[in-house]
Amino acid sequence: MPLIPRPQSAEETTRQLTDLAQPHVPEPVTAVGMLLPAGAWGGFVAGKANPLVGSILRHRHNKAAGGLARTGMMKRPQMALVAVTEARVYALAATFKSSGWAVGDAIGTWDRSDLRVETSPGRLATKVVLDVVSTGEHYELEATTVADDVGFTDAFLQALTGSA
Repeated sequence: MPLIPRPQSAEETTRQLTDLAQPHVPEPVTAVGMLLPAGAWGGFVAGKANPLVGSILRHRHNKAAGGLARTGMMKRPQMALVAVTEARVYALAATFKSSGWAVGDAIGTWDRSDLRVETSPGRLATKVVLDVVSTGEHYELEATTVADDVGFTDAFLQALTGSA
């Protein structure tokens, strides 16, 4: 799975991703992070052992992500580059290509007061469930925590959940 280049600090990672997100967000970005469909790491491992099981799991995980992110056997994963502002949360389509990150316009945007966020830490990733109170929209994603991200993911999740 593609990861951002290894930075020296959480601040450097935040700066790199903020620089990618800010042109697509009309207000100042205060926190930013990357999310995959929940279970992406497990589906990846299962797919190595049994491609059919991996395909079934990927389909299930992509459906639960509600279009914000997706993984595929032969395609590059689409991640949700999530930008947090004072008042809103924006999900931007992001794909890593040979020339670097390709970031699209917002594929989801919500008032922070209308968003309920729950996190569940795991061994390889932290599951992130986003529920939009007013519409009933439900998204199941995960933030990779297996790599040494020098505190970047924790800071992002704290800002997203409002516990910072």
